[in-house]
Amino acid sequence: MIENFGRNVARLRKQYDMSQEDLANKIGVKKQSISNIERGVRYPTFETLEKFAKVFNATPVELFGSPKEVALNDVPDVLDRIDAYDERIRTIFQIGTLMDHYSASDLDKIAYQVDHVMNFFAPHPLYDEDAMPILDDDNKVRMFPGKITRLPLDKLDEIVKKIDYVLKNEDKL
Repeated sequence: MIENFGRNVARLRKQYDMSQEDLANKIGVKKQSISNIERGVRYPTFETLEKFAKVFNATPVELFGSPKEVALNDVPDVLDRIDAYDERIRTIFQIGTLMDHYSASDLDKIAYQVDHVMNFFAPHPLYDEDAMPILDDDNKVRMFPGKITRLPLDKLDEIVKKIDYVLKNEDKL
């Protein structure tokens, strides 16, 4: 049981995208202590063990379990994810059936309309002249905001108020 602890700490640390140094800082120990624990050379004190559990929000099985026990512990989460995707899979199958009723040109029109709506509401990548995504200084794709963000909503609000005024006072005009 305790022999699995180091391996599980390493797995959890990587799962949480932490370096040994990051984990050491959160636990309040030296990086070398984390390295020794992960290699099975040392074991944590009860106080440190509690800190590991808090940092990883881990159950005893996640900290001390064998690989098979850890995998079995994940089964309920996996089943929940399967249930969540079941409805999506059914929808995909229904789409396949619906597509049989449309021609290729009809589907192209629908795809164009969906793309147009998506570009209106959702941000989309900026591309250079070679159709390559433009990256920022952090190597992340630069995104162009959806067209909805460029609407002059204050002006539209003024127009709506004027139209409302005209409609309410139509008989007086």
